[in-house]
Amino acid sequence: MAAPPRGTRTAQMLEYERQADERAREQDAMSEERERMLEEQARMAAEQERIAQEEYEMRQYYEAEALKHAEEVRIHQEGT
Repeated sequence: MAAPPRGTRTAQMLEYERQADERAREQDAMSEERERMLEEQARMAAEQERIAQEEYEMRQYYEAEALKHAEEVRIHQEGT
């Protein structure tokens, strides 16, 4: 079989190009999904950190209030 004229693309060449384009689209879609997942993980980590910080601050507050109350009770008992 003779080679096709220069610049002509055969059916097989067109199929290879189609497959390559399809693979490129799939890779782009996977990259976008991976990026979306990483962004979501970052948001979740930030939210977990915010919650942990709030819990820490609440524990600190209640501990301070308990110490203050204990001191008030001690002062009151000494006065009676």
